[in-house]
Amino acid sequence: MKKRNALALAVTSAVFLQVGCASPATEDAWPGYRTDGRGQLLKTADGHCWRTADWSEDKAVPECDVAITGEPVVEVKEAVAPVVEKPAPDKRVPEPLRVTFAFDAADLTEASRIALKAWYQEVARLEGPVVKIDGYSDPLGSDAYNQRLAEQRAQAVADWWKLQGDSIATLEVKGHGEDSRVSGGHCQLVAADNLKHCYQQDRRVELRIWQP
Repeated sequence: MKKRNALALAVTSAVFLQVGCASPATEDAWPGYRTDGRGQLLKTADGHCWRTADWSEDKAVPECDVAITGEPVVEVKEAVAPVVEKPAPDKRVPEPLRVTFAFDAADLTEASRIALKAWYQEVARLEGPVVKIDGYSDPLGSDAYNQRLAEQRAQAVADWWKLQGDSIATLEVKGHGEDSRVSGGHCQLVAADNLKHCYQQDRRVELRIWQP
C-alpha cells in the first residue's frame, strides 16, 4: 500500500515538474505576463492581463498596461498630392474665315453671324492676336462704288466683333474693292442674267490672323 502511494506521488510530482518547465517557454514572448499554450496573452473577463510573479514596470507592454507605457506612437506619413499636369493651352491659329454678302449690300446674314461667332471663340484662345478684316466686292459697278461697298462690308464685320464685348484681338480693317476676285475670269463666260449669282463669292469679307 505504501509503495502505491509513493508511486502515485512520484508520478504527480513529475507531471507538475513538466508543466512548470513548459510554462515559461510560452511566456518568453511576453515576459512578465501569463500566456496560453499558443503564446497568446491570457486575460481576465474584463480584459486585464495576468501578470507573473516576476513582472515589473520595465516589462509593461501597451496591450496590457497602456497607463504605464502610454499609447504607441504611430508614424503618419504626410500624404503627397499627385501632380496633375494641366493641359497646354490650344495655341493653334484658326484657318481664315470668309463670309459673303448679298448683291449691293453690306448687312451680315444670319449664316455669317453664326460662322463669325464660331471663329471668334477660336481666336479667343490666343494671346493678343491681330485680326485682319479685308472687305471685297464684285466687279459690277464703278470702281469708286465698289471700293466704298467693300469698306462698308469690312466695317460691318468689325462692328459685329466689337459688340461681343471682349477686346481679345487688335483689328485691322480695310476695303479692297473688286481686287483679288476669287471668281477669276470664270464669270466672263456667263450670261448677263446669271452674273450676280456667279459673282456671289466675290462679295465677301475675309478674316485671318496676322503673324509677323
